[in-house]
Amino acid sequence: MGESAGTPATATRRPSHGPIWTIWLVSFAIVLGLVMAIVRYASLPDSTHTTHDTSDPSMINMSGMSEKWVRLRNGDTLGGLLSHRLLTVWQLDTVAVIAVVLAAAWYLTRLTQARRNGASWPLSRLAAFMSALVVCILATCGSIGVYDMALFSAHMIGHLAFVMVVPALLMAGRPLELALLARSGPRRERLARRYVGPVASVLTAPPVALAAYAVVIVGSHLTGLMDVIMRNSWAGQLEHLVYIVIGCQFMVLVLGDAPIRWQLSTPARWLLLAISMAVDTFVGVIIMQASLPVGMLKVPGFNVNPHSDTITGGAIMWFGGDGIMAAIMILLVLGWLRDPERQRQDNRGWLEQARRATFAERTGAQGMSGDLDFDSADARLRTYNEWLASLDSGTAGTAGTAGKAGTAGTAATTTTGTTGTTGTTGTAAAGTAGAAGTTTTTTAAATAATTDATATRAHRPAQR
Repeated sequence: MGESAGTPATATRRPSHGPIWTIWLVSFAIVLGLVMAIVRYASLPDSTHTTHDTSDPSMINMSGMSEKWVRLRNGDTLGGLLSHRLLTVWQLDTVAVIAVVLAAAWYLTRLTQARRNGASWPLSRLAAFMSALVVCILATCGSIGVYDMALFSAHMIGHLAFVMVVPALLMAGRPLELALLARSGPRRERLARRYVGPVASVLTAPPVALAAYAVVIVGSHLTGLMDVIMRNSWAGQLEHLVYIVIGCQFMVLVLGDAPIRWQLSTPARWLLLAISMAVDTFVGVIIMQASLPVGMLKVPGFNVNPHSDTITGGAIMWFGGDGIMAAIMILLVLGWLRDPERQRQDNRGWLEQARRATFAERTGAQGMSGDLDFDSADARLRTYNEWLASLDSGTAGTAGTAGKAGTAGTAATTTTGTTGTTGTTGTAAAGTAGAAGTTTTTTAAATAATTDATATRAHRPAQR
């Protein structure tokens, strides 16, 4: 049978998975190339990794102690930081690169599926997510990562990147919402239920997220754990992962609009940022006042005062951390000022919710005008007038029924009176009783009508 007019020929075709396959083939090719490079590098003799005299155990070349999965360019020693090497020195951190490649592939796959389902996705969110991955590469493979274990100040810069900048950009990319849009039907419903389920609700609860952030920041800097991290490459990789996870747990609440249970108002998000700034300030001040320096690797040809660099790292933690959080707060304020809908939502506190519930209960607003715009005075007055009109119509109907009953009673009484007057066996007393009954019923009907009119005038306000 032929196709109907206006129906695309591809309407009944199954969606093509070509783009998704391409994304993952490219990703696995990159991962495979990295693994092969590391296997080849690890198979080289140790003499090719160490280019200096190792008689002094405290003088360890960075490329020789990296467990053979990161390497410096040409096996050079570090040299001066504030020079051209700040832009030219690099290393290959395969763990970070593989993680970044897989994260990019996942995001692009979900984006392809969401668009296939007919959802639109702002380019700014894609740019934010990819920017977070670029920051990860710069912080691990660039000069920050190269000097990460030899300078506590460089390590602190990387720390700020992983716990603040990267999570903020990742959550600005809205990966949770994208994962929902990439699914359809029951699969989307199941994922949405998981987002608001008990486990996710506990992990993303504001007190839990804030406490986790404070514990990780304080525990990793004000204990002996930092000395281990500065001397062990694998401990440093684990630190990066923990920072990103804790940062995302915190930033998903700060940035808001995620499909989770907790939807904080803008002032509440400002409060979270302010408390986190207090944590950063506390840790930074304690580090600056420390009498013992953080244990850092000693690298040949690279001389640095450990105590002075520890103080510098504390200052970076204090001013840099507070500066980043303040910048995020400013962006939230600017977004709030440009979004009237957000302002209306933030005004709906528990007192506002109580007011709305009482108004709806008293006026029946839900059933009269549909969804009432409580922020419009005209809408509230219109709904109130509708409620009064319903009261008036109900009272008028009751009064009409009473009037009809009174009229019927009058007719019956009149008939009774007439019969009592003209009947051969009737008496004057019966006629008098019938007349009295007529007079009483008429008076009652008149009184009811007067009361109804008075009540209607009392309940009807002046219309605009």
